[in-house]
Amino acid sequence: MTGRKNPASLVVALALAFGAGVALPAAAADGASLPVTVAPSSPVCVARAAPPVAGQLTLISAKALDSRVTDLNVYSPAMQQDENVNVMLPVGYDPAGTKRYPVLYLLHGALGSYMDWYNDGDVEKIIGNLPIIVVMPDGGYDGSYSDWYGLLPDQSGPVPAYETFHVHELIPYIDSHYLTLATRGDRFIAGLSAGGGGATHYAADNPGLFGAVGSFSGANDNLEQYPFYPTLSEGLWAATDEPGDGPDGHCTWGDPYTERVVWENNDPTYLAPNLKGTPVWLASGNGIPGPLDPSLVPDPSDPTAEASTAASVAAAAATEAEIWDMSKSFVKALNAAGIPHTDYFYGDGTHSWPYWQRDLVDFLAWLKPYIGHPVPAPATFSYRTADTAFSAWGWSFGVSDRDVREFVYLSDVGRSGLTVLGSGSLAVTTAALYKPGREYAVDAGGVRQTVAADAAGRLSFSVEMGPSHQVQQYRFGVDATTGWQKTVVTIQPV
Repeated sequence: MTGRKNPASLVVALALAFGAGVALPAAAADGASLPVTVAPSSPVCVARAAPPVAGQLTLISAKALDSRVTDLNVYSPAMQQDENVNVMLPVGYDPAGTKRYPVLYLLHGALGSYMDWYNDGDVEKIIGNLPIIVVMPDGGYDGSYSDWYGLLPDQSGPVPAYETFHVHELIPYIDSHYLTLATRGDRFIAGLSAGGGGATHYAADNPGLFGAVGSFSGANDNLEQYPFYPTLSEGLWAATDEPGDGPDGHCTWGDPYTERVVWENNDPTYLAPNLKGTPVWLASGNGIPGPLDPSLVPDPSDPTAEASTAASVAAAAATEAEIWDMSKSFVKALNAAGIPHTDYFYGDGTHSWPYWQRDLVDFLAWLKPYIGHPVPAPATFSYRTADTAFSAWGWSFGVSDRDVREFVYLSDVGRSGLTVLGSGSLAVTTAALYKPGREYAVDAGGVRQTVAADAAGRLSFSVEMGPSHQVQQYRFGVDATTGWQKTVVTIQPV
């Protein structure tokens, strides 16, 4: 967490969240105590009426911060308001030239802004002469790098849609307005704290979009110690909501108990299997003050300085200790899914800029071999999401005829077919894997379709996953899909 609020107040926020005595439902870890006869709802929040729709960004103004960095103000159709983005160009960048560059999307933390890496992170010095474009978008004061569930009943204005803005509007804008190498092997994403979780979330939600992802003290597990952590999160949101900081974050993902499906859909740990084929770099301290933290030396000229520094270090230590637990949980999920990752868990260290600056230096050193040399796309992959429209590795999907919010689970997706768990109907458009014009037999649950590959070598077909479930998903453990219909789809030339 970074930004305008006095870090000492976060200690108070943590204390409030830990000791507030919030009445929690007697829920087991998989939500088993929730009623199974009535679909859960989110009584505190008013859900958005429709999913956000991406459009083309419109440039409102551009302000040069120095010779390399420009502050762009753009209108975002997804956000339905103006947003800011800093773009840092490489040394020697010539807009009239022919040389193209890779791009790093660099995300800030909660309680901060798009100016953090420029003002506090020393990003220009760290990047130096590395020939790469760095894009630093605003992610909101507590925007959580998500398309929000909704707003509180007394809130007005558009519902934030940060993921749609960043992924589906900003990336195309950067690729069309700057000399980028617009390929997976030259597009990367990283961030600190909430931005670290945002980076892994975006990479897991959009497999094949980024060539690698880095997370510095990343909030990579939204539901660690469920149901405790959601209560802590709610307490932090309440403590950090200030006038002018945007909508209160309580409805980012809806109620954490009745809308757990939304929380899981934004949780990098639950989405860890989606990261197959994307190199992952993680850094975290353990929350114990370390070598880059300020020493507590009394200053006779300012008797309050030592106490203020101590409070700041205590806040940064408490936050990083929680992040350390998240990091271990995320690593466990990556290991269970067989996802390779590189970890820089350096022991003593707190949630503060000196560590994130060092993380960026080390991440860039790790990243260099991947620039222009992506790992091969997986021959087969798995993917899970509660979205109704999504894509992965060149495949596109759409869910319809489903009455409740739940995940669809895809596995063994590849040239020979796929396996589907879910309900309703699934529209599938494959990657360009087939001979254009040739006909293929698509067998799905005993139903055969004959489909001709289009001019790009893609197949389009539908899969019936069974009648819609009537209760919103609330189980996410080993029994998450007990009783769900399993449909095996095979694809072979006629």
